[in-house]
Amino acid sequence: MTGDSGHFFFFIFTKIIPMAKIYRQAVMAVIVDHHSKILIGYSPRDKSFKFPQGGLENDEDPISGIQRELLEELNYELPESHVICLYKERVRYPFPPNCHPVFMGQELQIVKIKHNTQTETIPQDDEFDQLHWIHPVELKRFNSEYRSEAYQQALRICGLL
Repeated sequence: MTGDSGHFFFFIFTKIIPMAKIYRQAVMAVIVDHHSKILIGYSPRDKSFKFPQGGLENDEDPISGIQRELLEELNYELPESHVICLYKERVRYPFPPNCHPVFMGQELQIVKIKHNTQTETIPQDDEFDQLHWIHPVELKRFNSEYRSEAYQQALRICGLL
């Protein structure tokens, strides 16, 4: 192939090697009410209970990410003044085999939140269809599938277990 300057350009084709899967960077909300209960929800899509959570978008900080996720999933407005703590320690869980084409699981930053009683908590899509306020020790009674150990660890990090 000859360009305007008369130089030759060579194209080299290489074998495409599949990339190894990585953990998706995500954030989860541990919302605590004035009775020290936490909010969990049943996800019909996942057929298990989970915390409000979601993947971070490119260059999104964890607080903005959890504010966006809470609004998308629960129509829940989170003022920054209700953030109790953003923990440096993270938890992770692997996805079941063949669950996701790119990610092998999620690595979650934990945001402990004081419940904002001035906002609604209404499921907005198929992410949740039931919401429950429970004592942290009760979480083991709710089926959270492959997330359960990470969730127990998150509650320990938050000082709730």
